Amino acid sequence: MSAATLDQDSQRLSLGLAGREEPTLPFPFFDILDWFFSPAKPPRRKARTARRLFAVAGRIAGSSRTALRSDWSAVLAESPPNEAIRKTAGMVVAALRLRVSDVAEACWWPADRVLASRSLSNIVVFGPAVAVTWVLFRHSGGIWVLGNTESIAVVAAALRGLIVLGRWWRDVAPPERQTPNRRS
Repeated sequence: MSAATLDQDSQRLSLGLAGREEPTLPFPFFDILDWFFSPAKPPRRKARTARRLFAVAGRIAGSSRTALRSDWSAVLAESPPNEAIRKTAGMVVAALRLRVSDVAEACWWPADRVLASRSLSNIVVFGPAVAVTWVLFRHSGGIWVLGNTESIAVVAAALRGLIVLGRWWRDVAPPERQTPNRRS
């Protein structure tokens, strides 16, 4: 052996594990974390995926939320490409939640109309109570109606409680009653 090869061998031994140029295992075991977590797709694909997700989120959010889309695009412009997909996926979820809340709000309009009107809420309370009274009367007669007065009152009270709870929950109040003195 020449002196140059002995010098290289002694230098390699003195560097230890961190200075190895060639791994002794068939793959670089000490670089397994870098190998395992290396990105599988090039950054261009990530950017294209983020743009597609952003377009999906914009379509789901609707045309009435253009200001929200401009805010989202500003957030994406500031974020690094590695976080862009995660953020756009969050934007898709947020857009879905906005649409669901829009649908829920649209479904509440009949209830809001009933809660805001005294006459409609009275119909909702007394209609089922009168229907129960009519069924009891037709089925068994007036004695059964008198015997089940408590049941009829519970039906009316439960519906009245739901009206009061709904007015509190939705923050809806019917207009003030006008007494004969206020009408003039």
